Amino acid sequence: MKLIKQSCVVVVVALLIFACEDIKQNKLIVGNWVGAEWLVGGTPSAANPKNTTFSFTDKGDYVYNNSGVTEKGTFRVSESKLFTTPDGQQEMAVGITKLTTDSLVFQMNRGGQLETLTLIKQK
Repeated sequence: MKLIKQSCVVVVVALLIFACEDIKQNKLIVGNWVGAEWLVGGTPSAANPKNTTFSFTDKGDYVYNNSGVTEKGTFRVSESKLFTTPDGQQEMAVGITKLTTDSLVFQMNRGGQLETLTLIKQK
């Protein structure tokens, strides 16, 4: 019985730690971001990263723009992943490898090709 109680305590503590990290990441991501570097398979993409922007609000809405193509919807951050749900579409996810007060790095897999997008927060 003691082992069960200890296991439950460990699980609850782990859940609290993950929940606190999610809350922190949801707050850090709020703001306007512009692309600084876009790598495809480790080499620079042909696309200009500066043409890619994201805007995240504290209400859970986002706007994504890439070379004039705009997408809007809702978002959430959980377990180092950004989940976006474009209006009228299904939820998608990308990995977050770095999120600080001034930089955001996404890791994506598009058709088996690893892509890394680095964004800088605008002031």
